[in-house]
Amino acid sequence: MSNLKPTTSTGRTGFAAIAPVLKGARYLGILAALLAVGAFGHQTHWTFNLGGSHSANEPHSDKPADHHAVEAVKAEKVDLEHAETGEWKVTFPSENSLALSGITMATVEQKPIAERVQTTGVITYDERHTASLSARTTGTVWQVCKHVGETIRRGDVLVIVDAAEVGQSKAEFLSALIAEESKAEILTNLESLATGAIPMRQVREARVALREAKVRLQNAEQNLVNLGFSLRLEEFQKLPDSDRAGRIRFLGLPDEIMKDLDRESTSSNLLPMRATFDGVVLKQDVALGETAQAGNPILEIADTRRMWLKLDVPKEDAAKLALGQKVTFDPDGIDEILNASITWISTEMNQQTRTLQVRAEVDNPVVSSDESSGHEVRLLRANTFGTGTVILRSHDAALVVPASAVLHDGRQPMLFVRSGDLSFERINVELGIRHSGLVQIRSEKLKPGTQIVARGGHILKSDWTLNHVASATP
Repeated sequence: MSNLKPTTSTGRTGFAAIAPVLKGARYLGILAALLAVGAFGHQTHWTFNLGGSHSANEPHSDKPADHHAVEAVKAEKVDLEHAETGEWKVTFPSENSLALSGITMATVEQKPIAERVQTTGVITYDERHTASLSARTTGTVWQVCKHVGETIRRGDVLVIVDAAEVGQSKAEFLSALIAEESKAEILTNLESLATGAIPMRQVREARVALREAKVRLQNAEQNLVNLGFSLRLEEFQKLPDSDRAGRIRFLGLPDEIMKDLDRESTSSNLLPMRATFDGVVLKQDVALGETAQAGNPILEIADTRRMWLKLDVPKEDAAKLALGQKVTFDPDGIDEILNASITWISTEMNQQTRTLQVRAEVDNPVVSSDESSGHEVRLLRANTFGTGTVILRSHDAALVVPASAVLHDGRQPMLFVRSGDLSFERINVELGIRHSGLVQIRSEKLKPGTQIVARGGHILKSDWTLNHVASATP
């Protein structure tokens, strides 16, 4: 036992002495291996050519040709001139490596395409042809001629109001007319006398009196016009006094109403309220015998032959809107698509919804009518909601490709097109309209039927970029 101890001690001491040497050698070996890999990668532009295609300057590899799809791609310059213009081609070494790459193909198609934005909207009345009617003076409802839902024509009498102010204005008009005629007759008689027969002061006073009478007559006429009457002074000047009273008493009343009136007992205070345009009575807030206050709406009418479409467009699409853009609208509960064009774009965003309102106009067709009553039923009704679509841009025969086929080199869009059985070439393009996974492209090098890479183009782009950068290294 005593003889083994020195030997054991000596062996441990020798191993401890050489351990640092072995450790240093191992680190040197790893460093040498890394340097070798770096040198080989620089020589092959880090492609390593693992696909099985070799050149005279590349080492032979025993790995299978299709070991990995990305490693199987080999990039080659067409020539030096093309390298300067940026035109490069990417070539697969075999059909099998192309299949393993996961690349899928598509063809350039020529078809109509449109960029659309879908919105919500509502049908409303045309606000330019919607009116709330009120009496121009306070009175009592004497007769209701049209009721809610009835079709009306411009000029139709809707309601007749009995107002004392009307009778007073009519009397003032007749009085002013007689006074004006009397002053004119006096002046004529004075001017017909021989010069010097009467003082000139008297003639001048007669002229002033006539001018004042004309002003009072004009004011009386204007008062009747302000109440809603339509009259011509010349017509009354030609009539005798007895006919004037009868004419002004029922001024503004249509013949179909006058024929049933008792001319002796009927009030001269009657004021007819007429429709200002064709349409329908929407609302009636008074009944026979009720008081109609001046300025308070008692009737609401609207022209339903043409309706408005109001659409709320998201703010991100607001900048793309323009007058005249086509609009389609699918109203709830109606099996018909409406077609229109934008006629107005709001100047402000909605503060609550952060949307921009646009407006279009559509015709409202008649679906049924009653000739005896003149009542019409039209297709569209106000406050009907629906889905609208604004066509921002369109092209009837655009070259389109799947959106997944488009890649970008910085800001430059590009495609890879098939230039051979195993080769693909980069083509720079301009982009246009996008819709439903398709995008419009513009390039003189593309035409319908050209085969392009639809998916997997990033593999070609990576290899193309790597070789493009490597070729630029001196």
